[in-house]
Amino acid sequence: MSLSTLTFGSMNSINAQSHNRGKVKIIKAEKFVGMDAVCVIAKLVEGAVAKKMKMAGKDKSVVISVESKSGDGYCTKIGAQVVLMVEGVYKEDFPAGADIIFEKGAGGDESKPKGRVIIA
Repeated sequence: MSLSTLTFGSMNSINAQSHNRGKVKIIKAEKFVGMDAVCVIAKLVEGAVAKKMKMAGKDKSVVISVESKSGDGYCTKIGAQVVLMVEGVYKEDFPAGADIIFEKGAGGDESKPKGRVIIA
C-alpha cells in the first residue's frame, strides 16, 4: 500500500459515490439475536454498494454497514464478496440466489447544511 493511498484514501470511495445503484446476488442471509439489522452475505454483480443505500422497492430499508476485502463502507469491485447489515427488512426478503438492487436514498444527508452557524 502506498503512502498516498494511506494519506488520501483509495479511489474506490470516489467510484462508490459516483454509482447510484448496485446489484448483488445473495449467498446467505441471517438475523442475529438482539439486533434489528439483517446480515447479508452477497456477491457484487454490477455497480457499487455503500452505506446509506436503500433496497429497491423498500423505502424503509437502509444499509448500515458494508464490509469487503477492498474496504469498509463501500464496495466497487465486481465479483467481490460483501457482508451487508441492512435495517428495515426481514430475513425472508433475501432468499439465497436472488438478485437484489440497492439504490442511493433520495434526500439523505445532502439536504442538511454543512458547517456551523456562528452568531455574533
